[in-house]
Amino acid sequence: MKEVEIRIGRGDQAPRFAAVLVKSGSTATRSFERARSGAGVQLHLTGERNYHLALAGEPSAADRALLLSALGHKILLDFPGRRAVRQRLASLSGQGLQDRPGPQAAALDLTAGIHGAAPLFLLASGELAGDAAGPAPKDMSALPVFVAAARWISARRTSSFERLFPPSAFFPDEPLRTERLTPSQAGALLGQVEAVLAAAAPGGPNAAVDDAVQLRSAALTVLSHVVATALKDPEFRAAADAAAERIFRLVDEEAGPGGRSELRAHAISLLSLRGPALRPEQQARAQALLRSLSRQAPPYAELSGPWRFALASAAEFFPGEVELLQTKYGFTRIAAPEGTPKPPNMWGGGYEVLQAPFVGKGGREIVVFARSAAPRDENFEMSQEFFTGLLVSRHANLGAYDMRASAIHTQQVGYKLMMNCQCAGLTTRFAVARMFPDADIFSSWDSTYFRTGEHDKVVASEGIDCFVAILRGLAEEEDFAAIDQRIRKAQWHHRQSRTPDFVQFIGPAHPLVVARYQDINRDGKADYYDGFLDFRLVEIAESLKDSAVPRDPGASPSQISGDAARGLGWAAGSLNRVTQYSELWDSLPGQAELLYAFRAGGFFSGAEPPRDVPAGKGPRGELGRLPAVVRYVRDPAGEALAADVLFHSHLSHSAQELKRLLVGAEAWWRAIDLGYLGDAAPLDTPLGQRAGLLLLLAGLLEFPADQNFVDGLWEMALDMLHLPRLSRSLIRRCNSDEDHNNGNYYGSFRGIRELIGTADAPGGALKQANPEAYEELASADPAIGRARPLGEVAQAAGA
Repeated sequence: MKEVEIRIGRGDQAPRFAAVLVKSGSTATRSFERARSGAGVQLHLTGERNYHLALAGEPSAADRALLLSALGHKILLDFPGRRAVRQRLASLSGQGLQDRPGPQAAALDLTAGIHGAAPLFLLASGELAGDAAGPAPKDMSALPVFVAAARWISARRTSSFERLFPPSAFFPDEPLRTERLTPSQAGALLGQVEAVLAAAAPGGPNAAVDDAVQLRSAALTVLSHVVATALKDPEFRAAADAAAERIFRLVDEEAGPGGRSELRAHAISLLSLRGPALRPEQQARAQALLRSLSRQAPPYAELSGPWRFALASAAEFFPGEVELLQTKYGFTRIAAPEGTPKPPNMWGGGYEVLQAPFVGKGGREIVVFARSAAPRDENFEMSQEFFTGLLVSRHANLGAYDMRASAIHTQQVGYKLMMNCQCAGLTTRFAVARMFPDADIFSSWDSTYFRTGEHDKVVASEGIDCFVAILRGLAEEEDFAAIDQRIRKAQWHHRQSRTPDFVQFIGPAHPLVVARYQDINRDGKADYYDGFLDFRLVEIAESLKDSAVPRDPGASPSQISGDAARGLGWAAGSLNRVTQYSELWDSLPGQAELLYAFRAGGFFSGAEPPRDVPAGKGPRGELGRLPAVVRYVRDPAGEALAADVLFHSHLSHSAQELKRLLVGAEAWWRAIDLGYLGDAAPLDTPLGQRAGLLLLLAGLLEFPADQNFVDGLWEMALDMLHLPRLSRSLIRRCNSDEDHNNGNYYGSFRGIRELIGTADAPGGALKQANPEAYEELASADPAIGRARPLGEVAQAAGA
């Protein structure tokens, strides 16, 4: 261990403490939490880099008091032979150094200072109430208190009850508040939750009341937060165990009379999410329950007759894929059997019917019905009982085709296995799963590869290879885990292959992976991150005309559903396409640009602003007034990166295309502010960063639509992002065919240099075409390119 020195205060006379460096960087926090209950004095310092230190000796009583007085303030950390760094003393542990106070003498206002937030108080007992004087409600009257608590909990991602008031990203110099929920208070809180759940029990006297399921859901969120706290505070072990057991009981109760299957599934999902905080035997129970939520295999015993799969291919893929089935895999043409439905596009000539050279158990035939298809009709076979499954094979058009197909209402009839063969299908899985929640869906993770020959005819197809692998697994009546292994053997090489979870087509055997990309309850938050399942959803429509005008939706952020939530899911999925198809994002930690880091995180408001949002070095402002917020979360045990994409509820009615532009800009700037992007030229200057943003925005607007409509979105985004008036045509020309051929659809280093020139030859296309805009983009004003706060947006729109 390296020896270091701590100085409290300034000057030569500042008290000094000898210490040893235990851990630094991303593992420091976890190392400190593990050591805080052990011997010696442990210190946790935070800043640009985190440190876990241990004092070399035992401090005197006076030194202990000095250390406690420095808690929450910056101190100097001296490394031998190096310049001292100033870090914040975030936490202490050791005998006589209790940095976390016991039960407070008065109630804590958990939502203090948040304008419009519902009242929520933590009483000295540890119970929750709507008033500082109590009482703590323990019957159906607890609904508003527990819903407020559930929403307060859902606003944070990296803190739990071990720190009730996390550090402020926008006021970093304020002393840290160290109030926590103590283990004894947790016991009282669990007692209150038990009483509330008894009052709202599915088999109890209030079971028929609409409030009952809402109250049970809110209480579940509180229980989940207690479980999570054990990861940060070992003293919570007993409380976490009790909370987990109560969740298991809730799972059982929701399966009985009066229960709700959605809440049961949500409870199981939360147990799985909290897996690291569970005891091993509880982890095993949670995993078994998770597996029970999805089919482990197709319902072979319920299916009779041949396996009939439709192959709906885009026109440019259709001839080659049909030929591959015959020449590579030995399928033979047969006449269409009696009862074959008429395809929706008779101009395509009807189905070409191919029989597999292998059969299933008992001699079950496997037949493929191939046709040329377009997004408007590609899901037709999902509505026909005649078919067992459907393979959709086409270009993704950056996800736009999935969104177009999902707008066509198609009712699933009978069992269906669906496979989407395209580029990065996980980014729109939420839309496909919403259409067909009862189907077994296989979505493409990365681009699905193919090769073409003469006349651009497909001569090799990863999608067809994996499709045949699935058919062979079905023929053997294998479960989905075994079918996944067949897909892994058939898939082509991908850069993501080093990731243990990677399989090119994600199916039901990956329930935790799947939950990251679908939103079954349609609230704009991926199931995996949905802390509070709100049963009072409100359908909010999107409107292009007043997309930039904030308005109160008349509902809490957690209640927003409909087109507004669908648009947020699309925006989050689009960011995964952006990072995968632009070299400008390649420096994201942990290869996040390949691993779909972005998830729909739901809506927020000024009354329910997001918490635990790292800010970095950029301009500071109020989170509750930003149009969008992206919360980057680093795994404390490694380099993995995840990102919650959140959107302001007062702009929930914005068109999905504008949502994409605003969240794209927010993700871009926050990644730069945190140091993930922008280390090297040309992204090391404000001008280069703003040029990269413009290329990103232009790329996001490359979809088939009336150009006047697209130009209107462009102008709207420029206003909302404090950017000068610029020609979209000028910017999009810098996203060239050369870039597209290299997989850079949303900006490249070459494109930035074309737009603004180089250090040796500044100017570029922009300065030649619009020198005034160039000067504005090159200015030192930090607001240029950044989203206007909502108050300013309203004024600009009014003007």
